[in-house]
Amino acid sequence: MRRRQFVTSAATLAAAPAIALTNQPAAAAAGQAGGSSLAGLGELLSELIPQLAGQLGSPGYVAGIYQDGSEWLFAHGVRNLNTGDPMTTDTAWLLGSITKVLTTTLLLKYVEAGRIDLDAPITRYLPDLRLAEPGAAERIQVRQLVNHTNGIDADTLMPAKEFGPNAVKSYIDALAGIGTLFAPDELLHYTNPGFTIAGRIIETLSGKRFDRTLEEEIFAPIGMERSVTSATQAILHRTAVGALPGPDGQMSAARMFMLPVSAAPAGATPIVNVPDLIAFGRTHLADGVAPNGTRVLSAELCRAMRTPTFDLKTPNAPPIGLGWFLPPIGGTTAWWHGGGSPGGTAGLTVLPEYDLVIASFGTGPGSSPIHDRLVNTVLQEHVGLTVAPPFTEAPTTLPMSHYAGDYESFESRAEVRAGKGADELDVTSHYLPASEEQEEVLRGYSGAVGDATPTVTYAAIHDKLFAPAALPREFFSGVWGRMALLSFHDVGSRRYAHTRFRAMPRV
Repeated sequence: MRRRQFVTSAATLAAAPAIALTNQPAAAAAGQAGGSSLAGLGELLSELIPQLAGQLGSPGYVAGIYQDGSEWLFAHGVRNLNTGDPMTTDTAWLLGSITKVLTTTLLLKYVEAGRIDLDAPITRYLPDLRLAEPGAAERIQVRQLVNHTNGIDADTLMPAKEFGPNAVKSYIDALAGIGTLFAPDELLHYTNPGFTIAGRIIETLSGKRFDRTLEEEIFAPIGMERSVTSATQAILHRTAVGALPGPDGQMSAARMFMLPVSAAPAGATPIVNVPDLIAFGRTHLADGVAPNGTRVLSAELCRAMRTPTFDLKTPNAPPIGLGWFLPPIGGTTAWWHGGGSPGGTAGLTVLPEYDLVIASFGTGPGSSPIHDRLVNTVLQEHVGLTVAPPFTEAPTTLPMSHYAGDYESFESRAEVRAGKGADELDVTSHYLPASEEQEEVLRGYSGAVGDATPTVTYAAIHDKLFAPAALPREFFSGVWGRMALLSFHDVGSRRYAHTRFRAMPRV
C-alpha cells in the first residue's frame, strides 16, 4: 500500500491557530457541593472555561475539583456534535491513558496478595511472550511495564480485529514482530504495550477479561458507579463523543468512539465521569482508602506508586513513579496523568499538599491547553503559588548540526535539520502506518490524513533542549504544554530525540 504521512507532533497541534466555533452553546451546567472553600474559584473558572473553549476549540468541556470535603463541578458546551445534546456534570467520557494509573493500582493489588513480584521478569507470568530480538522479553521486569522504561518500540500499535475475550491476548501476540529502542531502565518511552502486557498478566491470574476485572476490583470497591468499559454499557447513560476539526476548521463529531479493545489496559475502553474519577483520586489521597471507607490498596503500595523510580532530568519528561507521573509545578509536586481518546483528552491532577483533586475532560484540539489553564489557575488563584516554565534559558554551545538527522520509532519519523536561525532546528514529523489496519485506527483517532506534513521551527532554550518557536514561554508552564518541548539524550553510542514522552533514536 502507499504510505500516507500523518502529523502527530504535539508541538504542531499546539502551534495551530485558534479555531473559531459557530453556534457555541452557553454553559450547560455548573454547581457546587459541600462547603464554600471553592466558591470563589468556581466563579472564576465558570467564566474562564467557556472563554478558552471558544478561543482554542473545544465544543464540550466538563471539570471537577475536590478539596477538604468540598466539590465543584462544571460543564460547558455540547457532549455530542451529532445530536447537539448539552454537556452535563454527570456526562461520561473515555478515560484514555489515565487508565494506566488504574491498571497500575490493579496490578499492585496482585503484588499485595503475593501473586506478582515487581522485580520478576515478565516471562515468569507470560512464558510465551516474545519480542523480535531474542532474549529481549526476558530482560524486562514487571515494574518496568508501569514506569515507561521497558523500551518496547510499539507506541501506536493497535490490533483491531479481535473484540472478544482474546482481544488483549491478540495485542500480546502482535508483539512478536516488535523490537526495542533501548535496554530496560536506560531511558523513558511512553509505553502502551507495557501496560497492555501488565493487563494480560492480570487476565492470566484473575481468569477473567481485563475489563471485567477492572470493574470488579477497582470500580466497584471505590464506588465508581457510573464507570463502565464498553460502548454497549455507555449508551445507557449520557456519554460524550469526541470532536475533530475538518479541513475548513469547523468541528464535527469523531467517527470512531473508542480505540481497539486490544489496548484496554492502556486506556482504550474505560468510560467514567468526573465524580467517579475524583473518587479514584481521593482514594490515592487517602493512601488507598476509598471515600466509602473501603481499603482498595495498602498505604505502602500507594506510596510506592508516587515514589520516583526514574527521572530523565528534562522538563519535557517528569519523574515517574509506578503509573503516576510526578511533575514539579508551582513549587509543589503533582501526581498526574493525561488521557487521549478519539477527538478528546482528559486530565487527572492530584496535589497532595493541598488535598486537591482536579479531573477534567474536553472534546476538540483545544481541550489539552484548557486542562493546563485549569490546573494553573487553581494553583495561582486558589492556592497562591507561582507557576512558571520549568526551565532556565542559557546560551547554546553546540552547533545545530550536532542534532541534525532522522530519528525513528514505531510508525514515526522526525526529520531534524538546522534551521535558518543560528539556534534553531526545523523538524518535520511523519506518521508511517505499518498496515492498512493501523492507518484506519489512527485516522479515526486523530482525523489526520494527508501526504504533506508542516515543518515546525524549534528555538534553543539551552544545550539539548528546544521549544516550538511560535509558542510563548508561558505555554510550557503546564504539564500538557511541556510535552511540546524537544530534548536530546545520548545513551551509549546512540542519540535520541525526546518529545511527547517518546524517545526516538537517530537512524
